Amino acid sequence: MKEYQVIIAGASFAGLSVALKLKGKVLLIDTADIGKRQISACGAPLDVIEGVGCKDSILQISNLFSLHVNGREVYFNLKKPYCTFDYFRFCSRLYSGTNAEFLKASVIKIEKNDLFVVHTSGGKFASRILVDATGWKAFIAEKLKPGYVHRNMLSFGIETEVPYREENFHFFYEPEFMKNGVSWIFPCGEFSRFGVASYSGERKLLPRLDVFLERYRLRRRQVHGGFFCYSLKEPVVDNVFIVGCAQGQTLPLTGEGIRRCIKYGIKCGEIIMRILEGEISMEEGLEKYSRSALGPKRKYSWLLRLQNGILKTPEKNLEIGARIVSSRLLSGFLEKRYLGI
Repeated sequence: MKEYQVIIAGASFAGLSVALKLKGKVLLIDTADIGKRQISACGAPLDVIEGVGCKDSILQISNLFSLHVNGREVYFNLKKPYCTFDYFRFCSRLYSGTNAEFLKASVIKIEKNDLFVVHTSGGKFASRILVDATGWKAFIAEKLKPGYVHRNMLSFGIETEVPYREENFHFFYEPEFMKNGVSWIFPCGEFSRFGVASYSGERKLLPRLDVFLERYRLRRRQVHGGFFCYSLKEPVVDNVFIVGCAQGQTLPLTGEGIRRCIKYGIKCGEIIMRILEGEISMEEGLEKYSRSALGPKRKYSWLLRLQNGILKTPEKNLEIGARIVSSRLLSGFLEKRYLGI
């Protein structure tokens, strides 16, 4: 049985960000090759993508967002631009900056004695430190603590990339078309990503995606997507670090998760590195990570209340509210507060 200093289950945004900060013997495990299973819409603040050395994965940049509500379009000019990026290129670039070995395999079960023993379809591996970055299913956390995943707090979205040139990001709130959900257009060069999502976790969204595309005389191509959890949970379970979507780091209302997966993945990696170097104990490291990952819990809860409130608010009132918020001074203040979550 091969032994590693750190084993990370999950090799997407969060898992790769943890590995980016680690030296020594690190094993990354995932059921798919790196960058081969895109679920996300792959839109994030420009400085986040550039900050992890993945500038060459960027497809398009814009600081203009528009919200379509009540048959009107409200524009938001952001101080910090967002970008879309190529998922495969991003993950490949991020992985190239790590010191980790990669294993394509499924995690079957976990045993814990003096070390964690991870049973996979590719063999057994041991490590003192274990990280769960397996997405909303939080496979390891759920095995160690049944009920960890709050299945009643899952959103579901799908998306397709089609030939369509667009300059800015669009969000649509149209209850008659998409009850309890939203749709969007994300520009990415000569193509755009058209998507629909349900806050209530409804899965039968292909007909709605097709209707959305028909407005622009477009037809669906390959579809990707999945569930995302908007319930922020414990960052540590039985001395396992839980990171990214596994912990529920996707924000309510906006569905943005990449920024937080990277931010807290990096934070987790830095703390683990301090443990490996003997600077802090395992117990201190787990406490520091837990405190950090739960730091924005109050703001997170505020977004969840806002998400639930919007679903009960008349469209006309939402349009008025959006126009007020889009004013230069107020939008800048709220943007700064939002990016601080």
